[in-house]
Amino acid sequence: MKLTNPYEFKNEFVSIRFQNGLPPAVGINGVRAEDVIDVLIAKLELYQQGTLACKENEEALASLLVARDALVRRRQRRQLQGVYNTLAPHADRTEDLHEEFSATGA
Repeated sequence: MKLTNPYEFKNEFVSIRFQNGLPPAVGINGVRAEDVIDVLIAKLELYQQGTLACKENEEALASLLVARDALVRRRQRRQLQGVYNTLAPHADRTEDLHEEFSATGA
């Protein structure tokens, strides 16, 4: 599946309007990716409580939880770096970018 419009997805059964513009400037006018993931998580959790429970649903649910967590961490990092709700990129590394760094501390 490929989105032809970055702010809207429609097919025979689904219509999703994604946020278009920064909320402080235009208000909230659509959903975030996290919102869509939350719907899928809720649906799979329902499956797992009933007769449709299975390992594949469990694996899909675990992957969606990882995806949601990654997006939450991204938002938190953008907030900490003062670029949340802007078009400015956030830094990929949180340590001092001018210092040498290794996982071992060497």
